[in-house]
Amino acid sequence: MQTSIKLQELFTYSLIPLIISSCLIIILTVYLIYSKKNKKETNLKIKKNLDKNQKNIQTIEEKYLKRLDAIECKYKNNKISLRKSYQSISEAIRLFVFEVTDIKTQNYSLSEIKTLNMPTLYELIKEYYEPEFASRSEGDFEASINNARRVIKQWN
Repeated sequence: MQTSIKLQELFTYSLIPLIISSCLIIILTVYLIYSKKNKKETNLKIKKNLDKNQKNIQTIEEKYLKRLDAIECKYKNNKISLRKSYQSISEAIRLFVFEVTDIKTQNYSLSEIKTLNMPTLYELIKEYYEPEFASRSEGDFEASINNARRVIKQWN
């Protein structure tokens, strides 16, 4: 029996979306593997630097404690303003952390410092942010500089 109805060809999907999806999955997988590896290397680098600097930490502490003393002396003799003194303390602390850990905290914002998982540094820099950047600087300079000294002395 013959019919005049012809069968339809098989339905085929376009290969372009499949190729694009596969490429995206491969790229995402490579990125995740690379970022995880890079993070591990960074953590190892920080740990190695901490071990390396453990010997020098006393020298570094003394250097920055003297720097804080100089800032305090300038402020008490009215050679620098309260704002400038807070900026100088913040800079000293950030440079101290950089010398100890090789993390360039002097280039980091407060939110970036928070991601470093260094709560004492974050709290200290947060304390200095308002007097540093407010239109009218107000703050307890003595308490702030003593907090900075405490953090330097207790740094591991």
